[in-house]
Amino acid sequence: MELPYLLFADKKGKVFVHPYLRMLVSDGEKFRLPKREELITLPRGSSIFYLPGRLPVGFNSESKSLEVISSYKNREVFAVSSFLIPAYLRLYHPAYVLKEKKVLPLWAYSPLGYYRGKYFTTALRVDRRRRQAPAFYDNKLVKRKVKEFLAKYPKNRLYKHLSNCALNYNCLAAKNLFLKRWEAPLPTTSACNAKCLGCLSYQNSECSPSHQRIDFLPKEEEIFEVAYNHLKEAREPIVSFGQGCEGEPLMNAPLISRAVAKLREKIDKGTLHMNTNASIPKYVELLCKSGIDSFRVSINSFQPKYYNIYFRPQSYKFSDVVNSIKVMNKYNKFVSFNLLVFPGFTDREAEIRAMDKFLKSYKIDMIQLRNLNIDPDLYFQSKGKAKNILGIAKLVELLRRGFPQIKIGYFNLPKRFFLSGSDYPFYVKRQHF
Repeated sequence: MELPYLLFADKKGKVFVHPYLRMLVSDGEKFRLPKREELITLPRGSSIFYLPGRLPVGFNSESKSLEVISSYKNREVFAVSSFLIPAYLRLYHPAYVLKEKKVLPLWAYSPLGYYRGKYFTTALRVDRRRRQAPAFYDNKLVKRKVKEFLAKYPKNRLYKHLSNCALNYNCLAAKNLFLKRWEAPLPTTSACNAKCLGCLSYQNSECSPSHQRIDFLPKEEEIFEVAYNHLKEAREPIVSFGQGCEGEPLMNAPLISRAVAKLREKIDKGTLHMNTNASIPKYVELLCKSGIDSFRVSINSFQPKYYNIYFRPQSYKFSDVVNSIKVMNKYNKFVSFNLLVFPGFTDREAEIRAMDKFLKSYKIDMIQLRNLNIDPDLYFQSKGKAKNILGIAKLVELLRRGFPQIKIGYFNLPKRFFLSGSDYPFYVKRQHF
């Protein structure tokens, strides 16, 4: 069976199928043909982008050579990529040649090809749950529910802020809040003690932020009201502090702690969770005592040098992150890593060795494999040339075999799945090409 054909686009975004060149992928070190077992049909709801300033590269099966395409029927053309829906981990980057240095928006760019009426990409599904599948979000219903919430709680600024996230930024977590189900966001903090290279809500470079950061400090009563309503009324409720539309929630730990303690006095139902950079151990301990059930620590590398290059911490060190994890372990909290996966870096042999050493030293309950949203060229510029690449699929396999006690997935978990014996297998059979 033949491999998918190369796709490319014109400046108006119209996508074309090349008549004979096959799609290539980039592992960060070189271009190559994808293996058939790495290909899946593009998951429904995924997006298709063209990449300005980047020329598509395809494979000529007759001459056994690579070809760069700069024009088609006298039109300037660009490389094409896909953006995968939640629960799918990309295996490679699109294959392209940089023609003009333009920093791409903050998305995770994946390869894309076409064969017999179907789009194909290279990805692995790492979570069987479908709770953020686009098919579950009826935007007409969301608009109606937002209107109802704002009418019922006109003085709560958090509902107003999150309505903008749901309606204008397509935040699925915010939509969950208004649909009364699953995980809902609870942003509280505009300040941050890191300047992440790929920050979604603050940028002072050529790269534009994906959405606006919260610009007010919620009152304790506002936080309590949003969280209590969701825990009381929602299906499988999780309330999460630490969102893409805010800074670092630990900066507001005393306020959050008071709201959490009050919540746990009133209701036992549901899961209180925090996404964090784990930079302030004393505040992590405060939140453990007040009633936070679980933490998800964002990390791109287990080597301090590369962690610092991406997160650019302003008032903490990597050792503070380690000490915070020790505190979480002390209080027997459920600890996840938000592993920002990037082909050509996360799957480097040296990086995997550092990860292996870390996971053998501390109790980690789950690793959430998330595609890092960033321009590939910008990230490689900061991390250096890729070398000794084992591959993302190999990385996942090594994690599964080497750490069977650690859950591998994508989504934050409700408390009923915290126990090691709970039924939460991540593995999903591939849709082979």
